[in-house]
Amino acid sequence: MNWKSFRLNTSVACVGVLVWSCMQSDYTRVVKLELAKGVRMDSVIFGINLGDTREEFYGRCFDLNKQQLVTQGPGSTVQYLFTDSVVHQKAMPLRLLFIPVYDEANKIIEMNMEFSYPGWAPWNADLQAEALRPRVQDLLLNWYGGNEFVQARINNSQLPVKVDGNRRMIVYVKDARNVVVKVQDLLHPRYQHSISAGADRQQ
Repeated sequence: MNWKSFRLNTSVACVGVLVWSCMQSDYTRVVKLELAKGVRMDSVIFGINLGDTREEFYGRCFDLNKQQLVTQGPGSTVQYLFTDSVVHQKAMPLRLLFIPVYDEANKIIEMNMEFSYPGWAPWNADLQAEALRPRVQDLLLNWYGGNEFVQARINNSQLPVKVDGNRRMIVYVKDARNVVVKVQDLLHPRYQHSISAGADRQQ
């Protein structure tokens, strides 16, 4: 192979890589880059981690309740009431409900978190879920650091998604009051189908 041919083949290869890269969604690129690091990011909240057992979760919640940090929420949820003055211009009360999803081995593979304003009312535009959603994203970035949110197509909607290592966070508006965050372990078989695809279905 002469030098001109080598340069041509190299240029074609580089263009091919560039085109392939452009065809990938931001979500797909982030997922592949993060999983390639081989670093687990399992932390969720209050020392509760993806992979914890059901017994470990309830034991941790029992301790948090004794410390008066959390209480029993609606249904089987855990309730955390706090005041935020980081992403809000003035101190603002918030309510967070969370409940895990377990696999067949009774280990946490997903945490469902639901944010709302305790003072929510249908006529108060500032306390609606649509106004809360971007603040929840900012709050998560403040709590967890790491990568910014990117858009991913989920259930025929473009939703903000944050991926750090194996930990994926999907944010969406549930109803007029509540913003949901799903924290999932991308390395668990239940979610591995979405590793190489820009589109996904919520579980």
